[in-house]
Amino acid sequence: MNGEDLRDEYVEALLDRISSVRYPSHEMIARAENIVYKREQAERLLRYLISTVDNVQYPSHQIMDRIERILFLYPGRPYKQSL
Repeated sequence: MNGEDLRDEYVEALLDRISSVRYPSHEMIARAENIVYKREQAERLLRYLISTVDNVQYPSHQIMDRIERILFLYPGRPYKQSL
C-alpha cells in the first residue's frame, strides 16, 4: 500500500465517521475540510454538509461557511477549480 492509498483510506474513514453519527464534532468536520484532496472526497463532504443545511429550519452558519469555502476558489485547492 502506498502513501496515496493510505491517505485515501484515512479520508474515507473520516468521512464515514462524519456521515454515520448524528452530530459529528466541528473539529472532525474541519479536519475533513482541510484534508480532502480529490474531487470525489470533496463532493462527498459537500453532499453531507448540504443535506445538513437542507434538513433544518435554521442552518448553522458554520456549516454554510464550510460549504462556501469548499465550493469557491482558493489558491492551492485544485479540486475547487473544477467543482
